[in-house]
Amino acid sequence: MVVRRFIAFGVAFVFFLTGLVGNAVGAVPPRCDAHFYGLGNGEGVSVFCSQGPSDRFRVVAYCESGLASWNEYGTFGSTAFDDSDAQCRGLVGTPHVAGHRVDWL
Repeated sequence: MVVRRFIAFGVAFVFFLTGLVGNAVGAVPPRCDAHFYGLGNGEGVSVFCSQGPSDRFRVVAYCESGLASWNEYGTFGSTAFDDSDAQCRGLVGTPHVAGHRVDWL
């Protein structure tokens, strides 16, 4: 009787640890570095992510010029291999990157 309880407790403990490890692995915090650069008619942002929750990502730049604001979706990048690049360009005035975010695909 004691042996059965011990085995049942051991099996339950293994399932508990498996659940904790699965959640810890799935919750990998992203590590991304952004580089801002100037263009002749605007600004751009390039983001490189060395790790994250997915193997593909894309940067989204928040662009502003005067009273106008919009989002520019960047190129697709591969985690730890490629960067994603988004550019804010304008015909009138010089837009700038007011911020950015990373979308994981």
